[in-house]
Amino acid sequence: MILAGDTDGNLGDRAIVLSMCNDLRRVNPNVEIWMISGDPENDKGFFNVNTIRRGIRGLPALVSAAMDSDLILCGGGGLFQDDGSLVKMPYWAMRIALAKLLSHRVIGYSLGVGPLYHRLSRFFARFAFSCMERISVRDPEAEKTSKPLTTKPIQIIPDPALLLPAAPRNEALSLLQRLSVPYENPLVGVSVRRWFHQYPSLIPHKYAYKYKLRKIPGEHECDRMTSLLANVLDRIAEEHQAHIVFMPTYNVLHESDDLLCQEIQEKMDSGRSSLIRISDPRLYKAVTGFLSVMLGGRLHSAIISVGMGIQVVGLAYNQKFWGFFELLGIQDRVVSVEDFVKEEMTDQLITLLSDAVIGKSKPTSKVMELQALIRKFNDDILNKAYVYSAKNTQPKHVIS
Repeated sequence: MILAGDTDGNLGDRAIVLSMCNDLRRVNPNVEIWMISGDPENDKGFFNVNTIRRGIRGLPALVSAAMDSDLILCGGGGLFQDDGSLVKMPYWAMRIALAKLLSHRVIGYSLGVGPLYHRLSRFFARFAFSCMERISVRDPEAEKTSKPLTTKPIQIIPDPALLLPAAPRNEALSLLQRLSVPYENPLVGVSVRRWFHQYPSLIPHKYAYKYKLRKIPGEHECDRMTSLLANVLDRIAEEHQAHIVFMPTYNVLHESDDLLCQEIQEKMDSGRSSLIRISDPRLYKAVTGFLSVMLGGRLHSAIISVGMGIQVVGLAYNQKFWGFFELLGIQDRVVSVEDFVKEEMTDQLITLLSDAVIGKSKPTSKVMELQALIRKFNDDILNKAYVYSAKNTQPKHVIS
């Protein structure tokens, strides 16, 4: 069974789970996988898994599946953090405790850990780690945050979305042609998110937005960010005869990355831009194959692009960007979004993007090494799951 993030609307979380499922089947084609979903009918076919409806209605099925599982994987993705909501860490700790009670075999899988600013969040993270047989986190920053919270060994296993298979190139080409994207020109991919509204609150942003429970702050900072980015992208388009391709990854109402991209487009003078909404992470990856560089303000836009061999520049809103870019050895290609706005770091960002477009930046060479680490970990946990099962009963399934 897989306990994962928001696979309903977040392309990054969909990329994580799809990659996990694919590679578990590489190890054992007969593995049976369960996952919890807000859209069980569609996800059943897309991931080729058994699905359990999220919420109270799905609880009986969840309990039954967990009790029947050889292994429960918690992750991957940024589950252990409190920079957006103070209830997120207690929520995940309780889910993991229930999994431990029902299955006994729970593994932390390439977890995104941190920031954990508050004492209560760290208490629940410590409790969650105590329920895990084995702990793996996805980057050195997550390891630093986790180490004071457990005496268990912590292993760094990179984000599984690095293993995401790409759709056929001709499907991506057909999409670009249909949208009249001039792919013969240098293409600069852009994925951004609203962030300045985020601060620790008892009310998760999703529900605060949906039910209008509080005024969402940060409008001025976000407006300033879009203006500065429009200036950067206009200059890149002019200097390199480039075309800007906005590729938002989280397009549900409370995040609305696509609407943010439209705001930037409207502020650009050059008119050299296109907006592409893609829900299938495999097609998203195939499209990145036509880019010269991806400006990633969502981490998984960078992860997916790197997996395709594309240069990336990070526009970071928390520590996970530095952690991932450190794994690749390219920490110098990350700019903090807060610093970018406060200090108007347009020149720095233009330099990073220009170096990638003209081929001055060295390509990332560590991707295959990181992919091998993920595959080795999957071999290990799944083979041990079946060894454990053979000692007790016949193998059943892995819940993801």
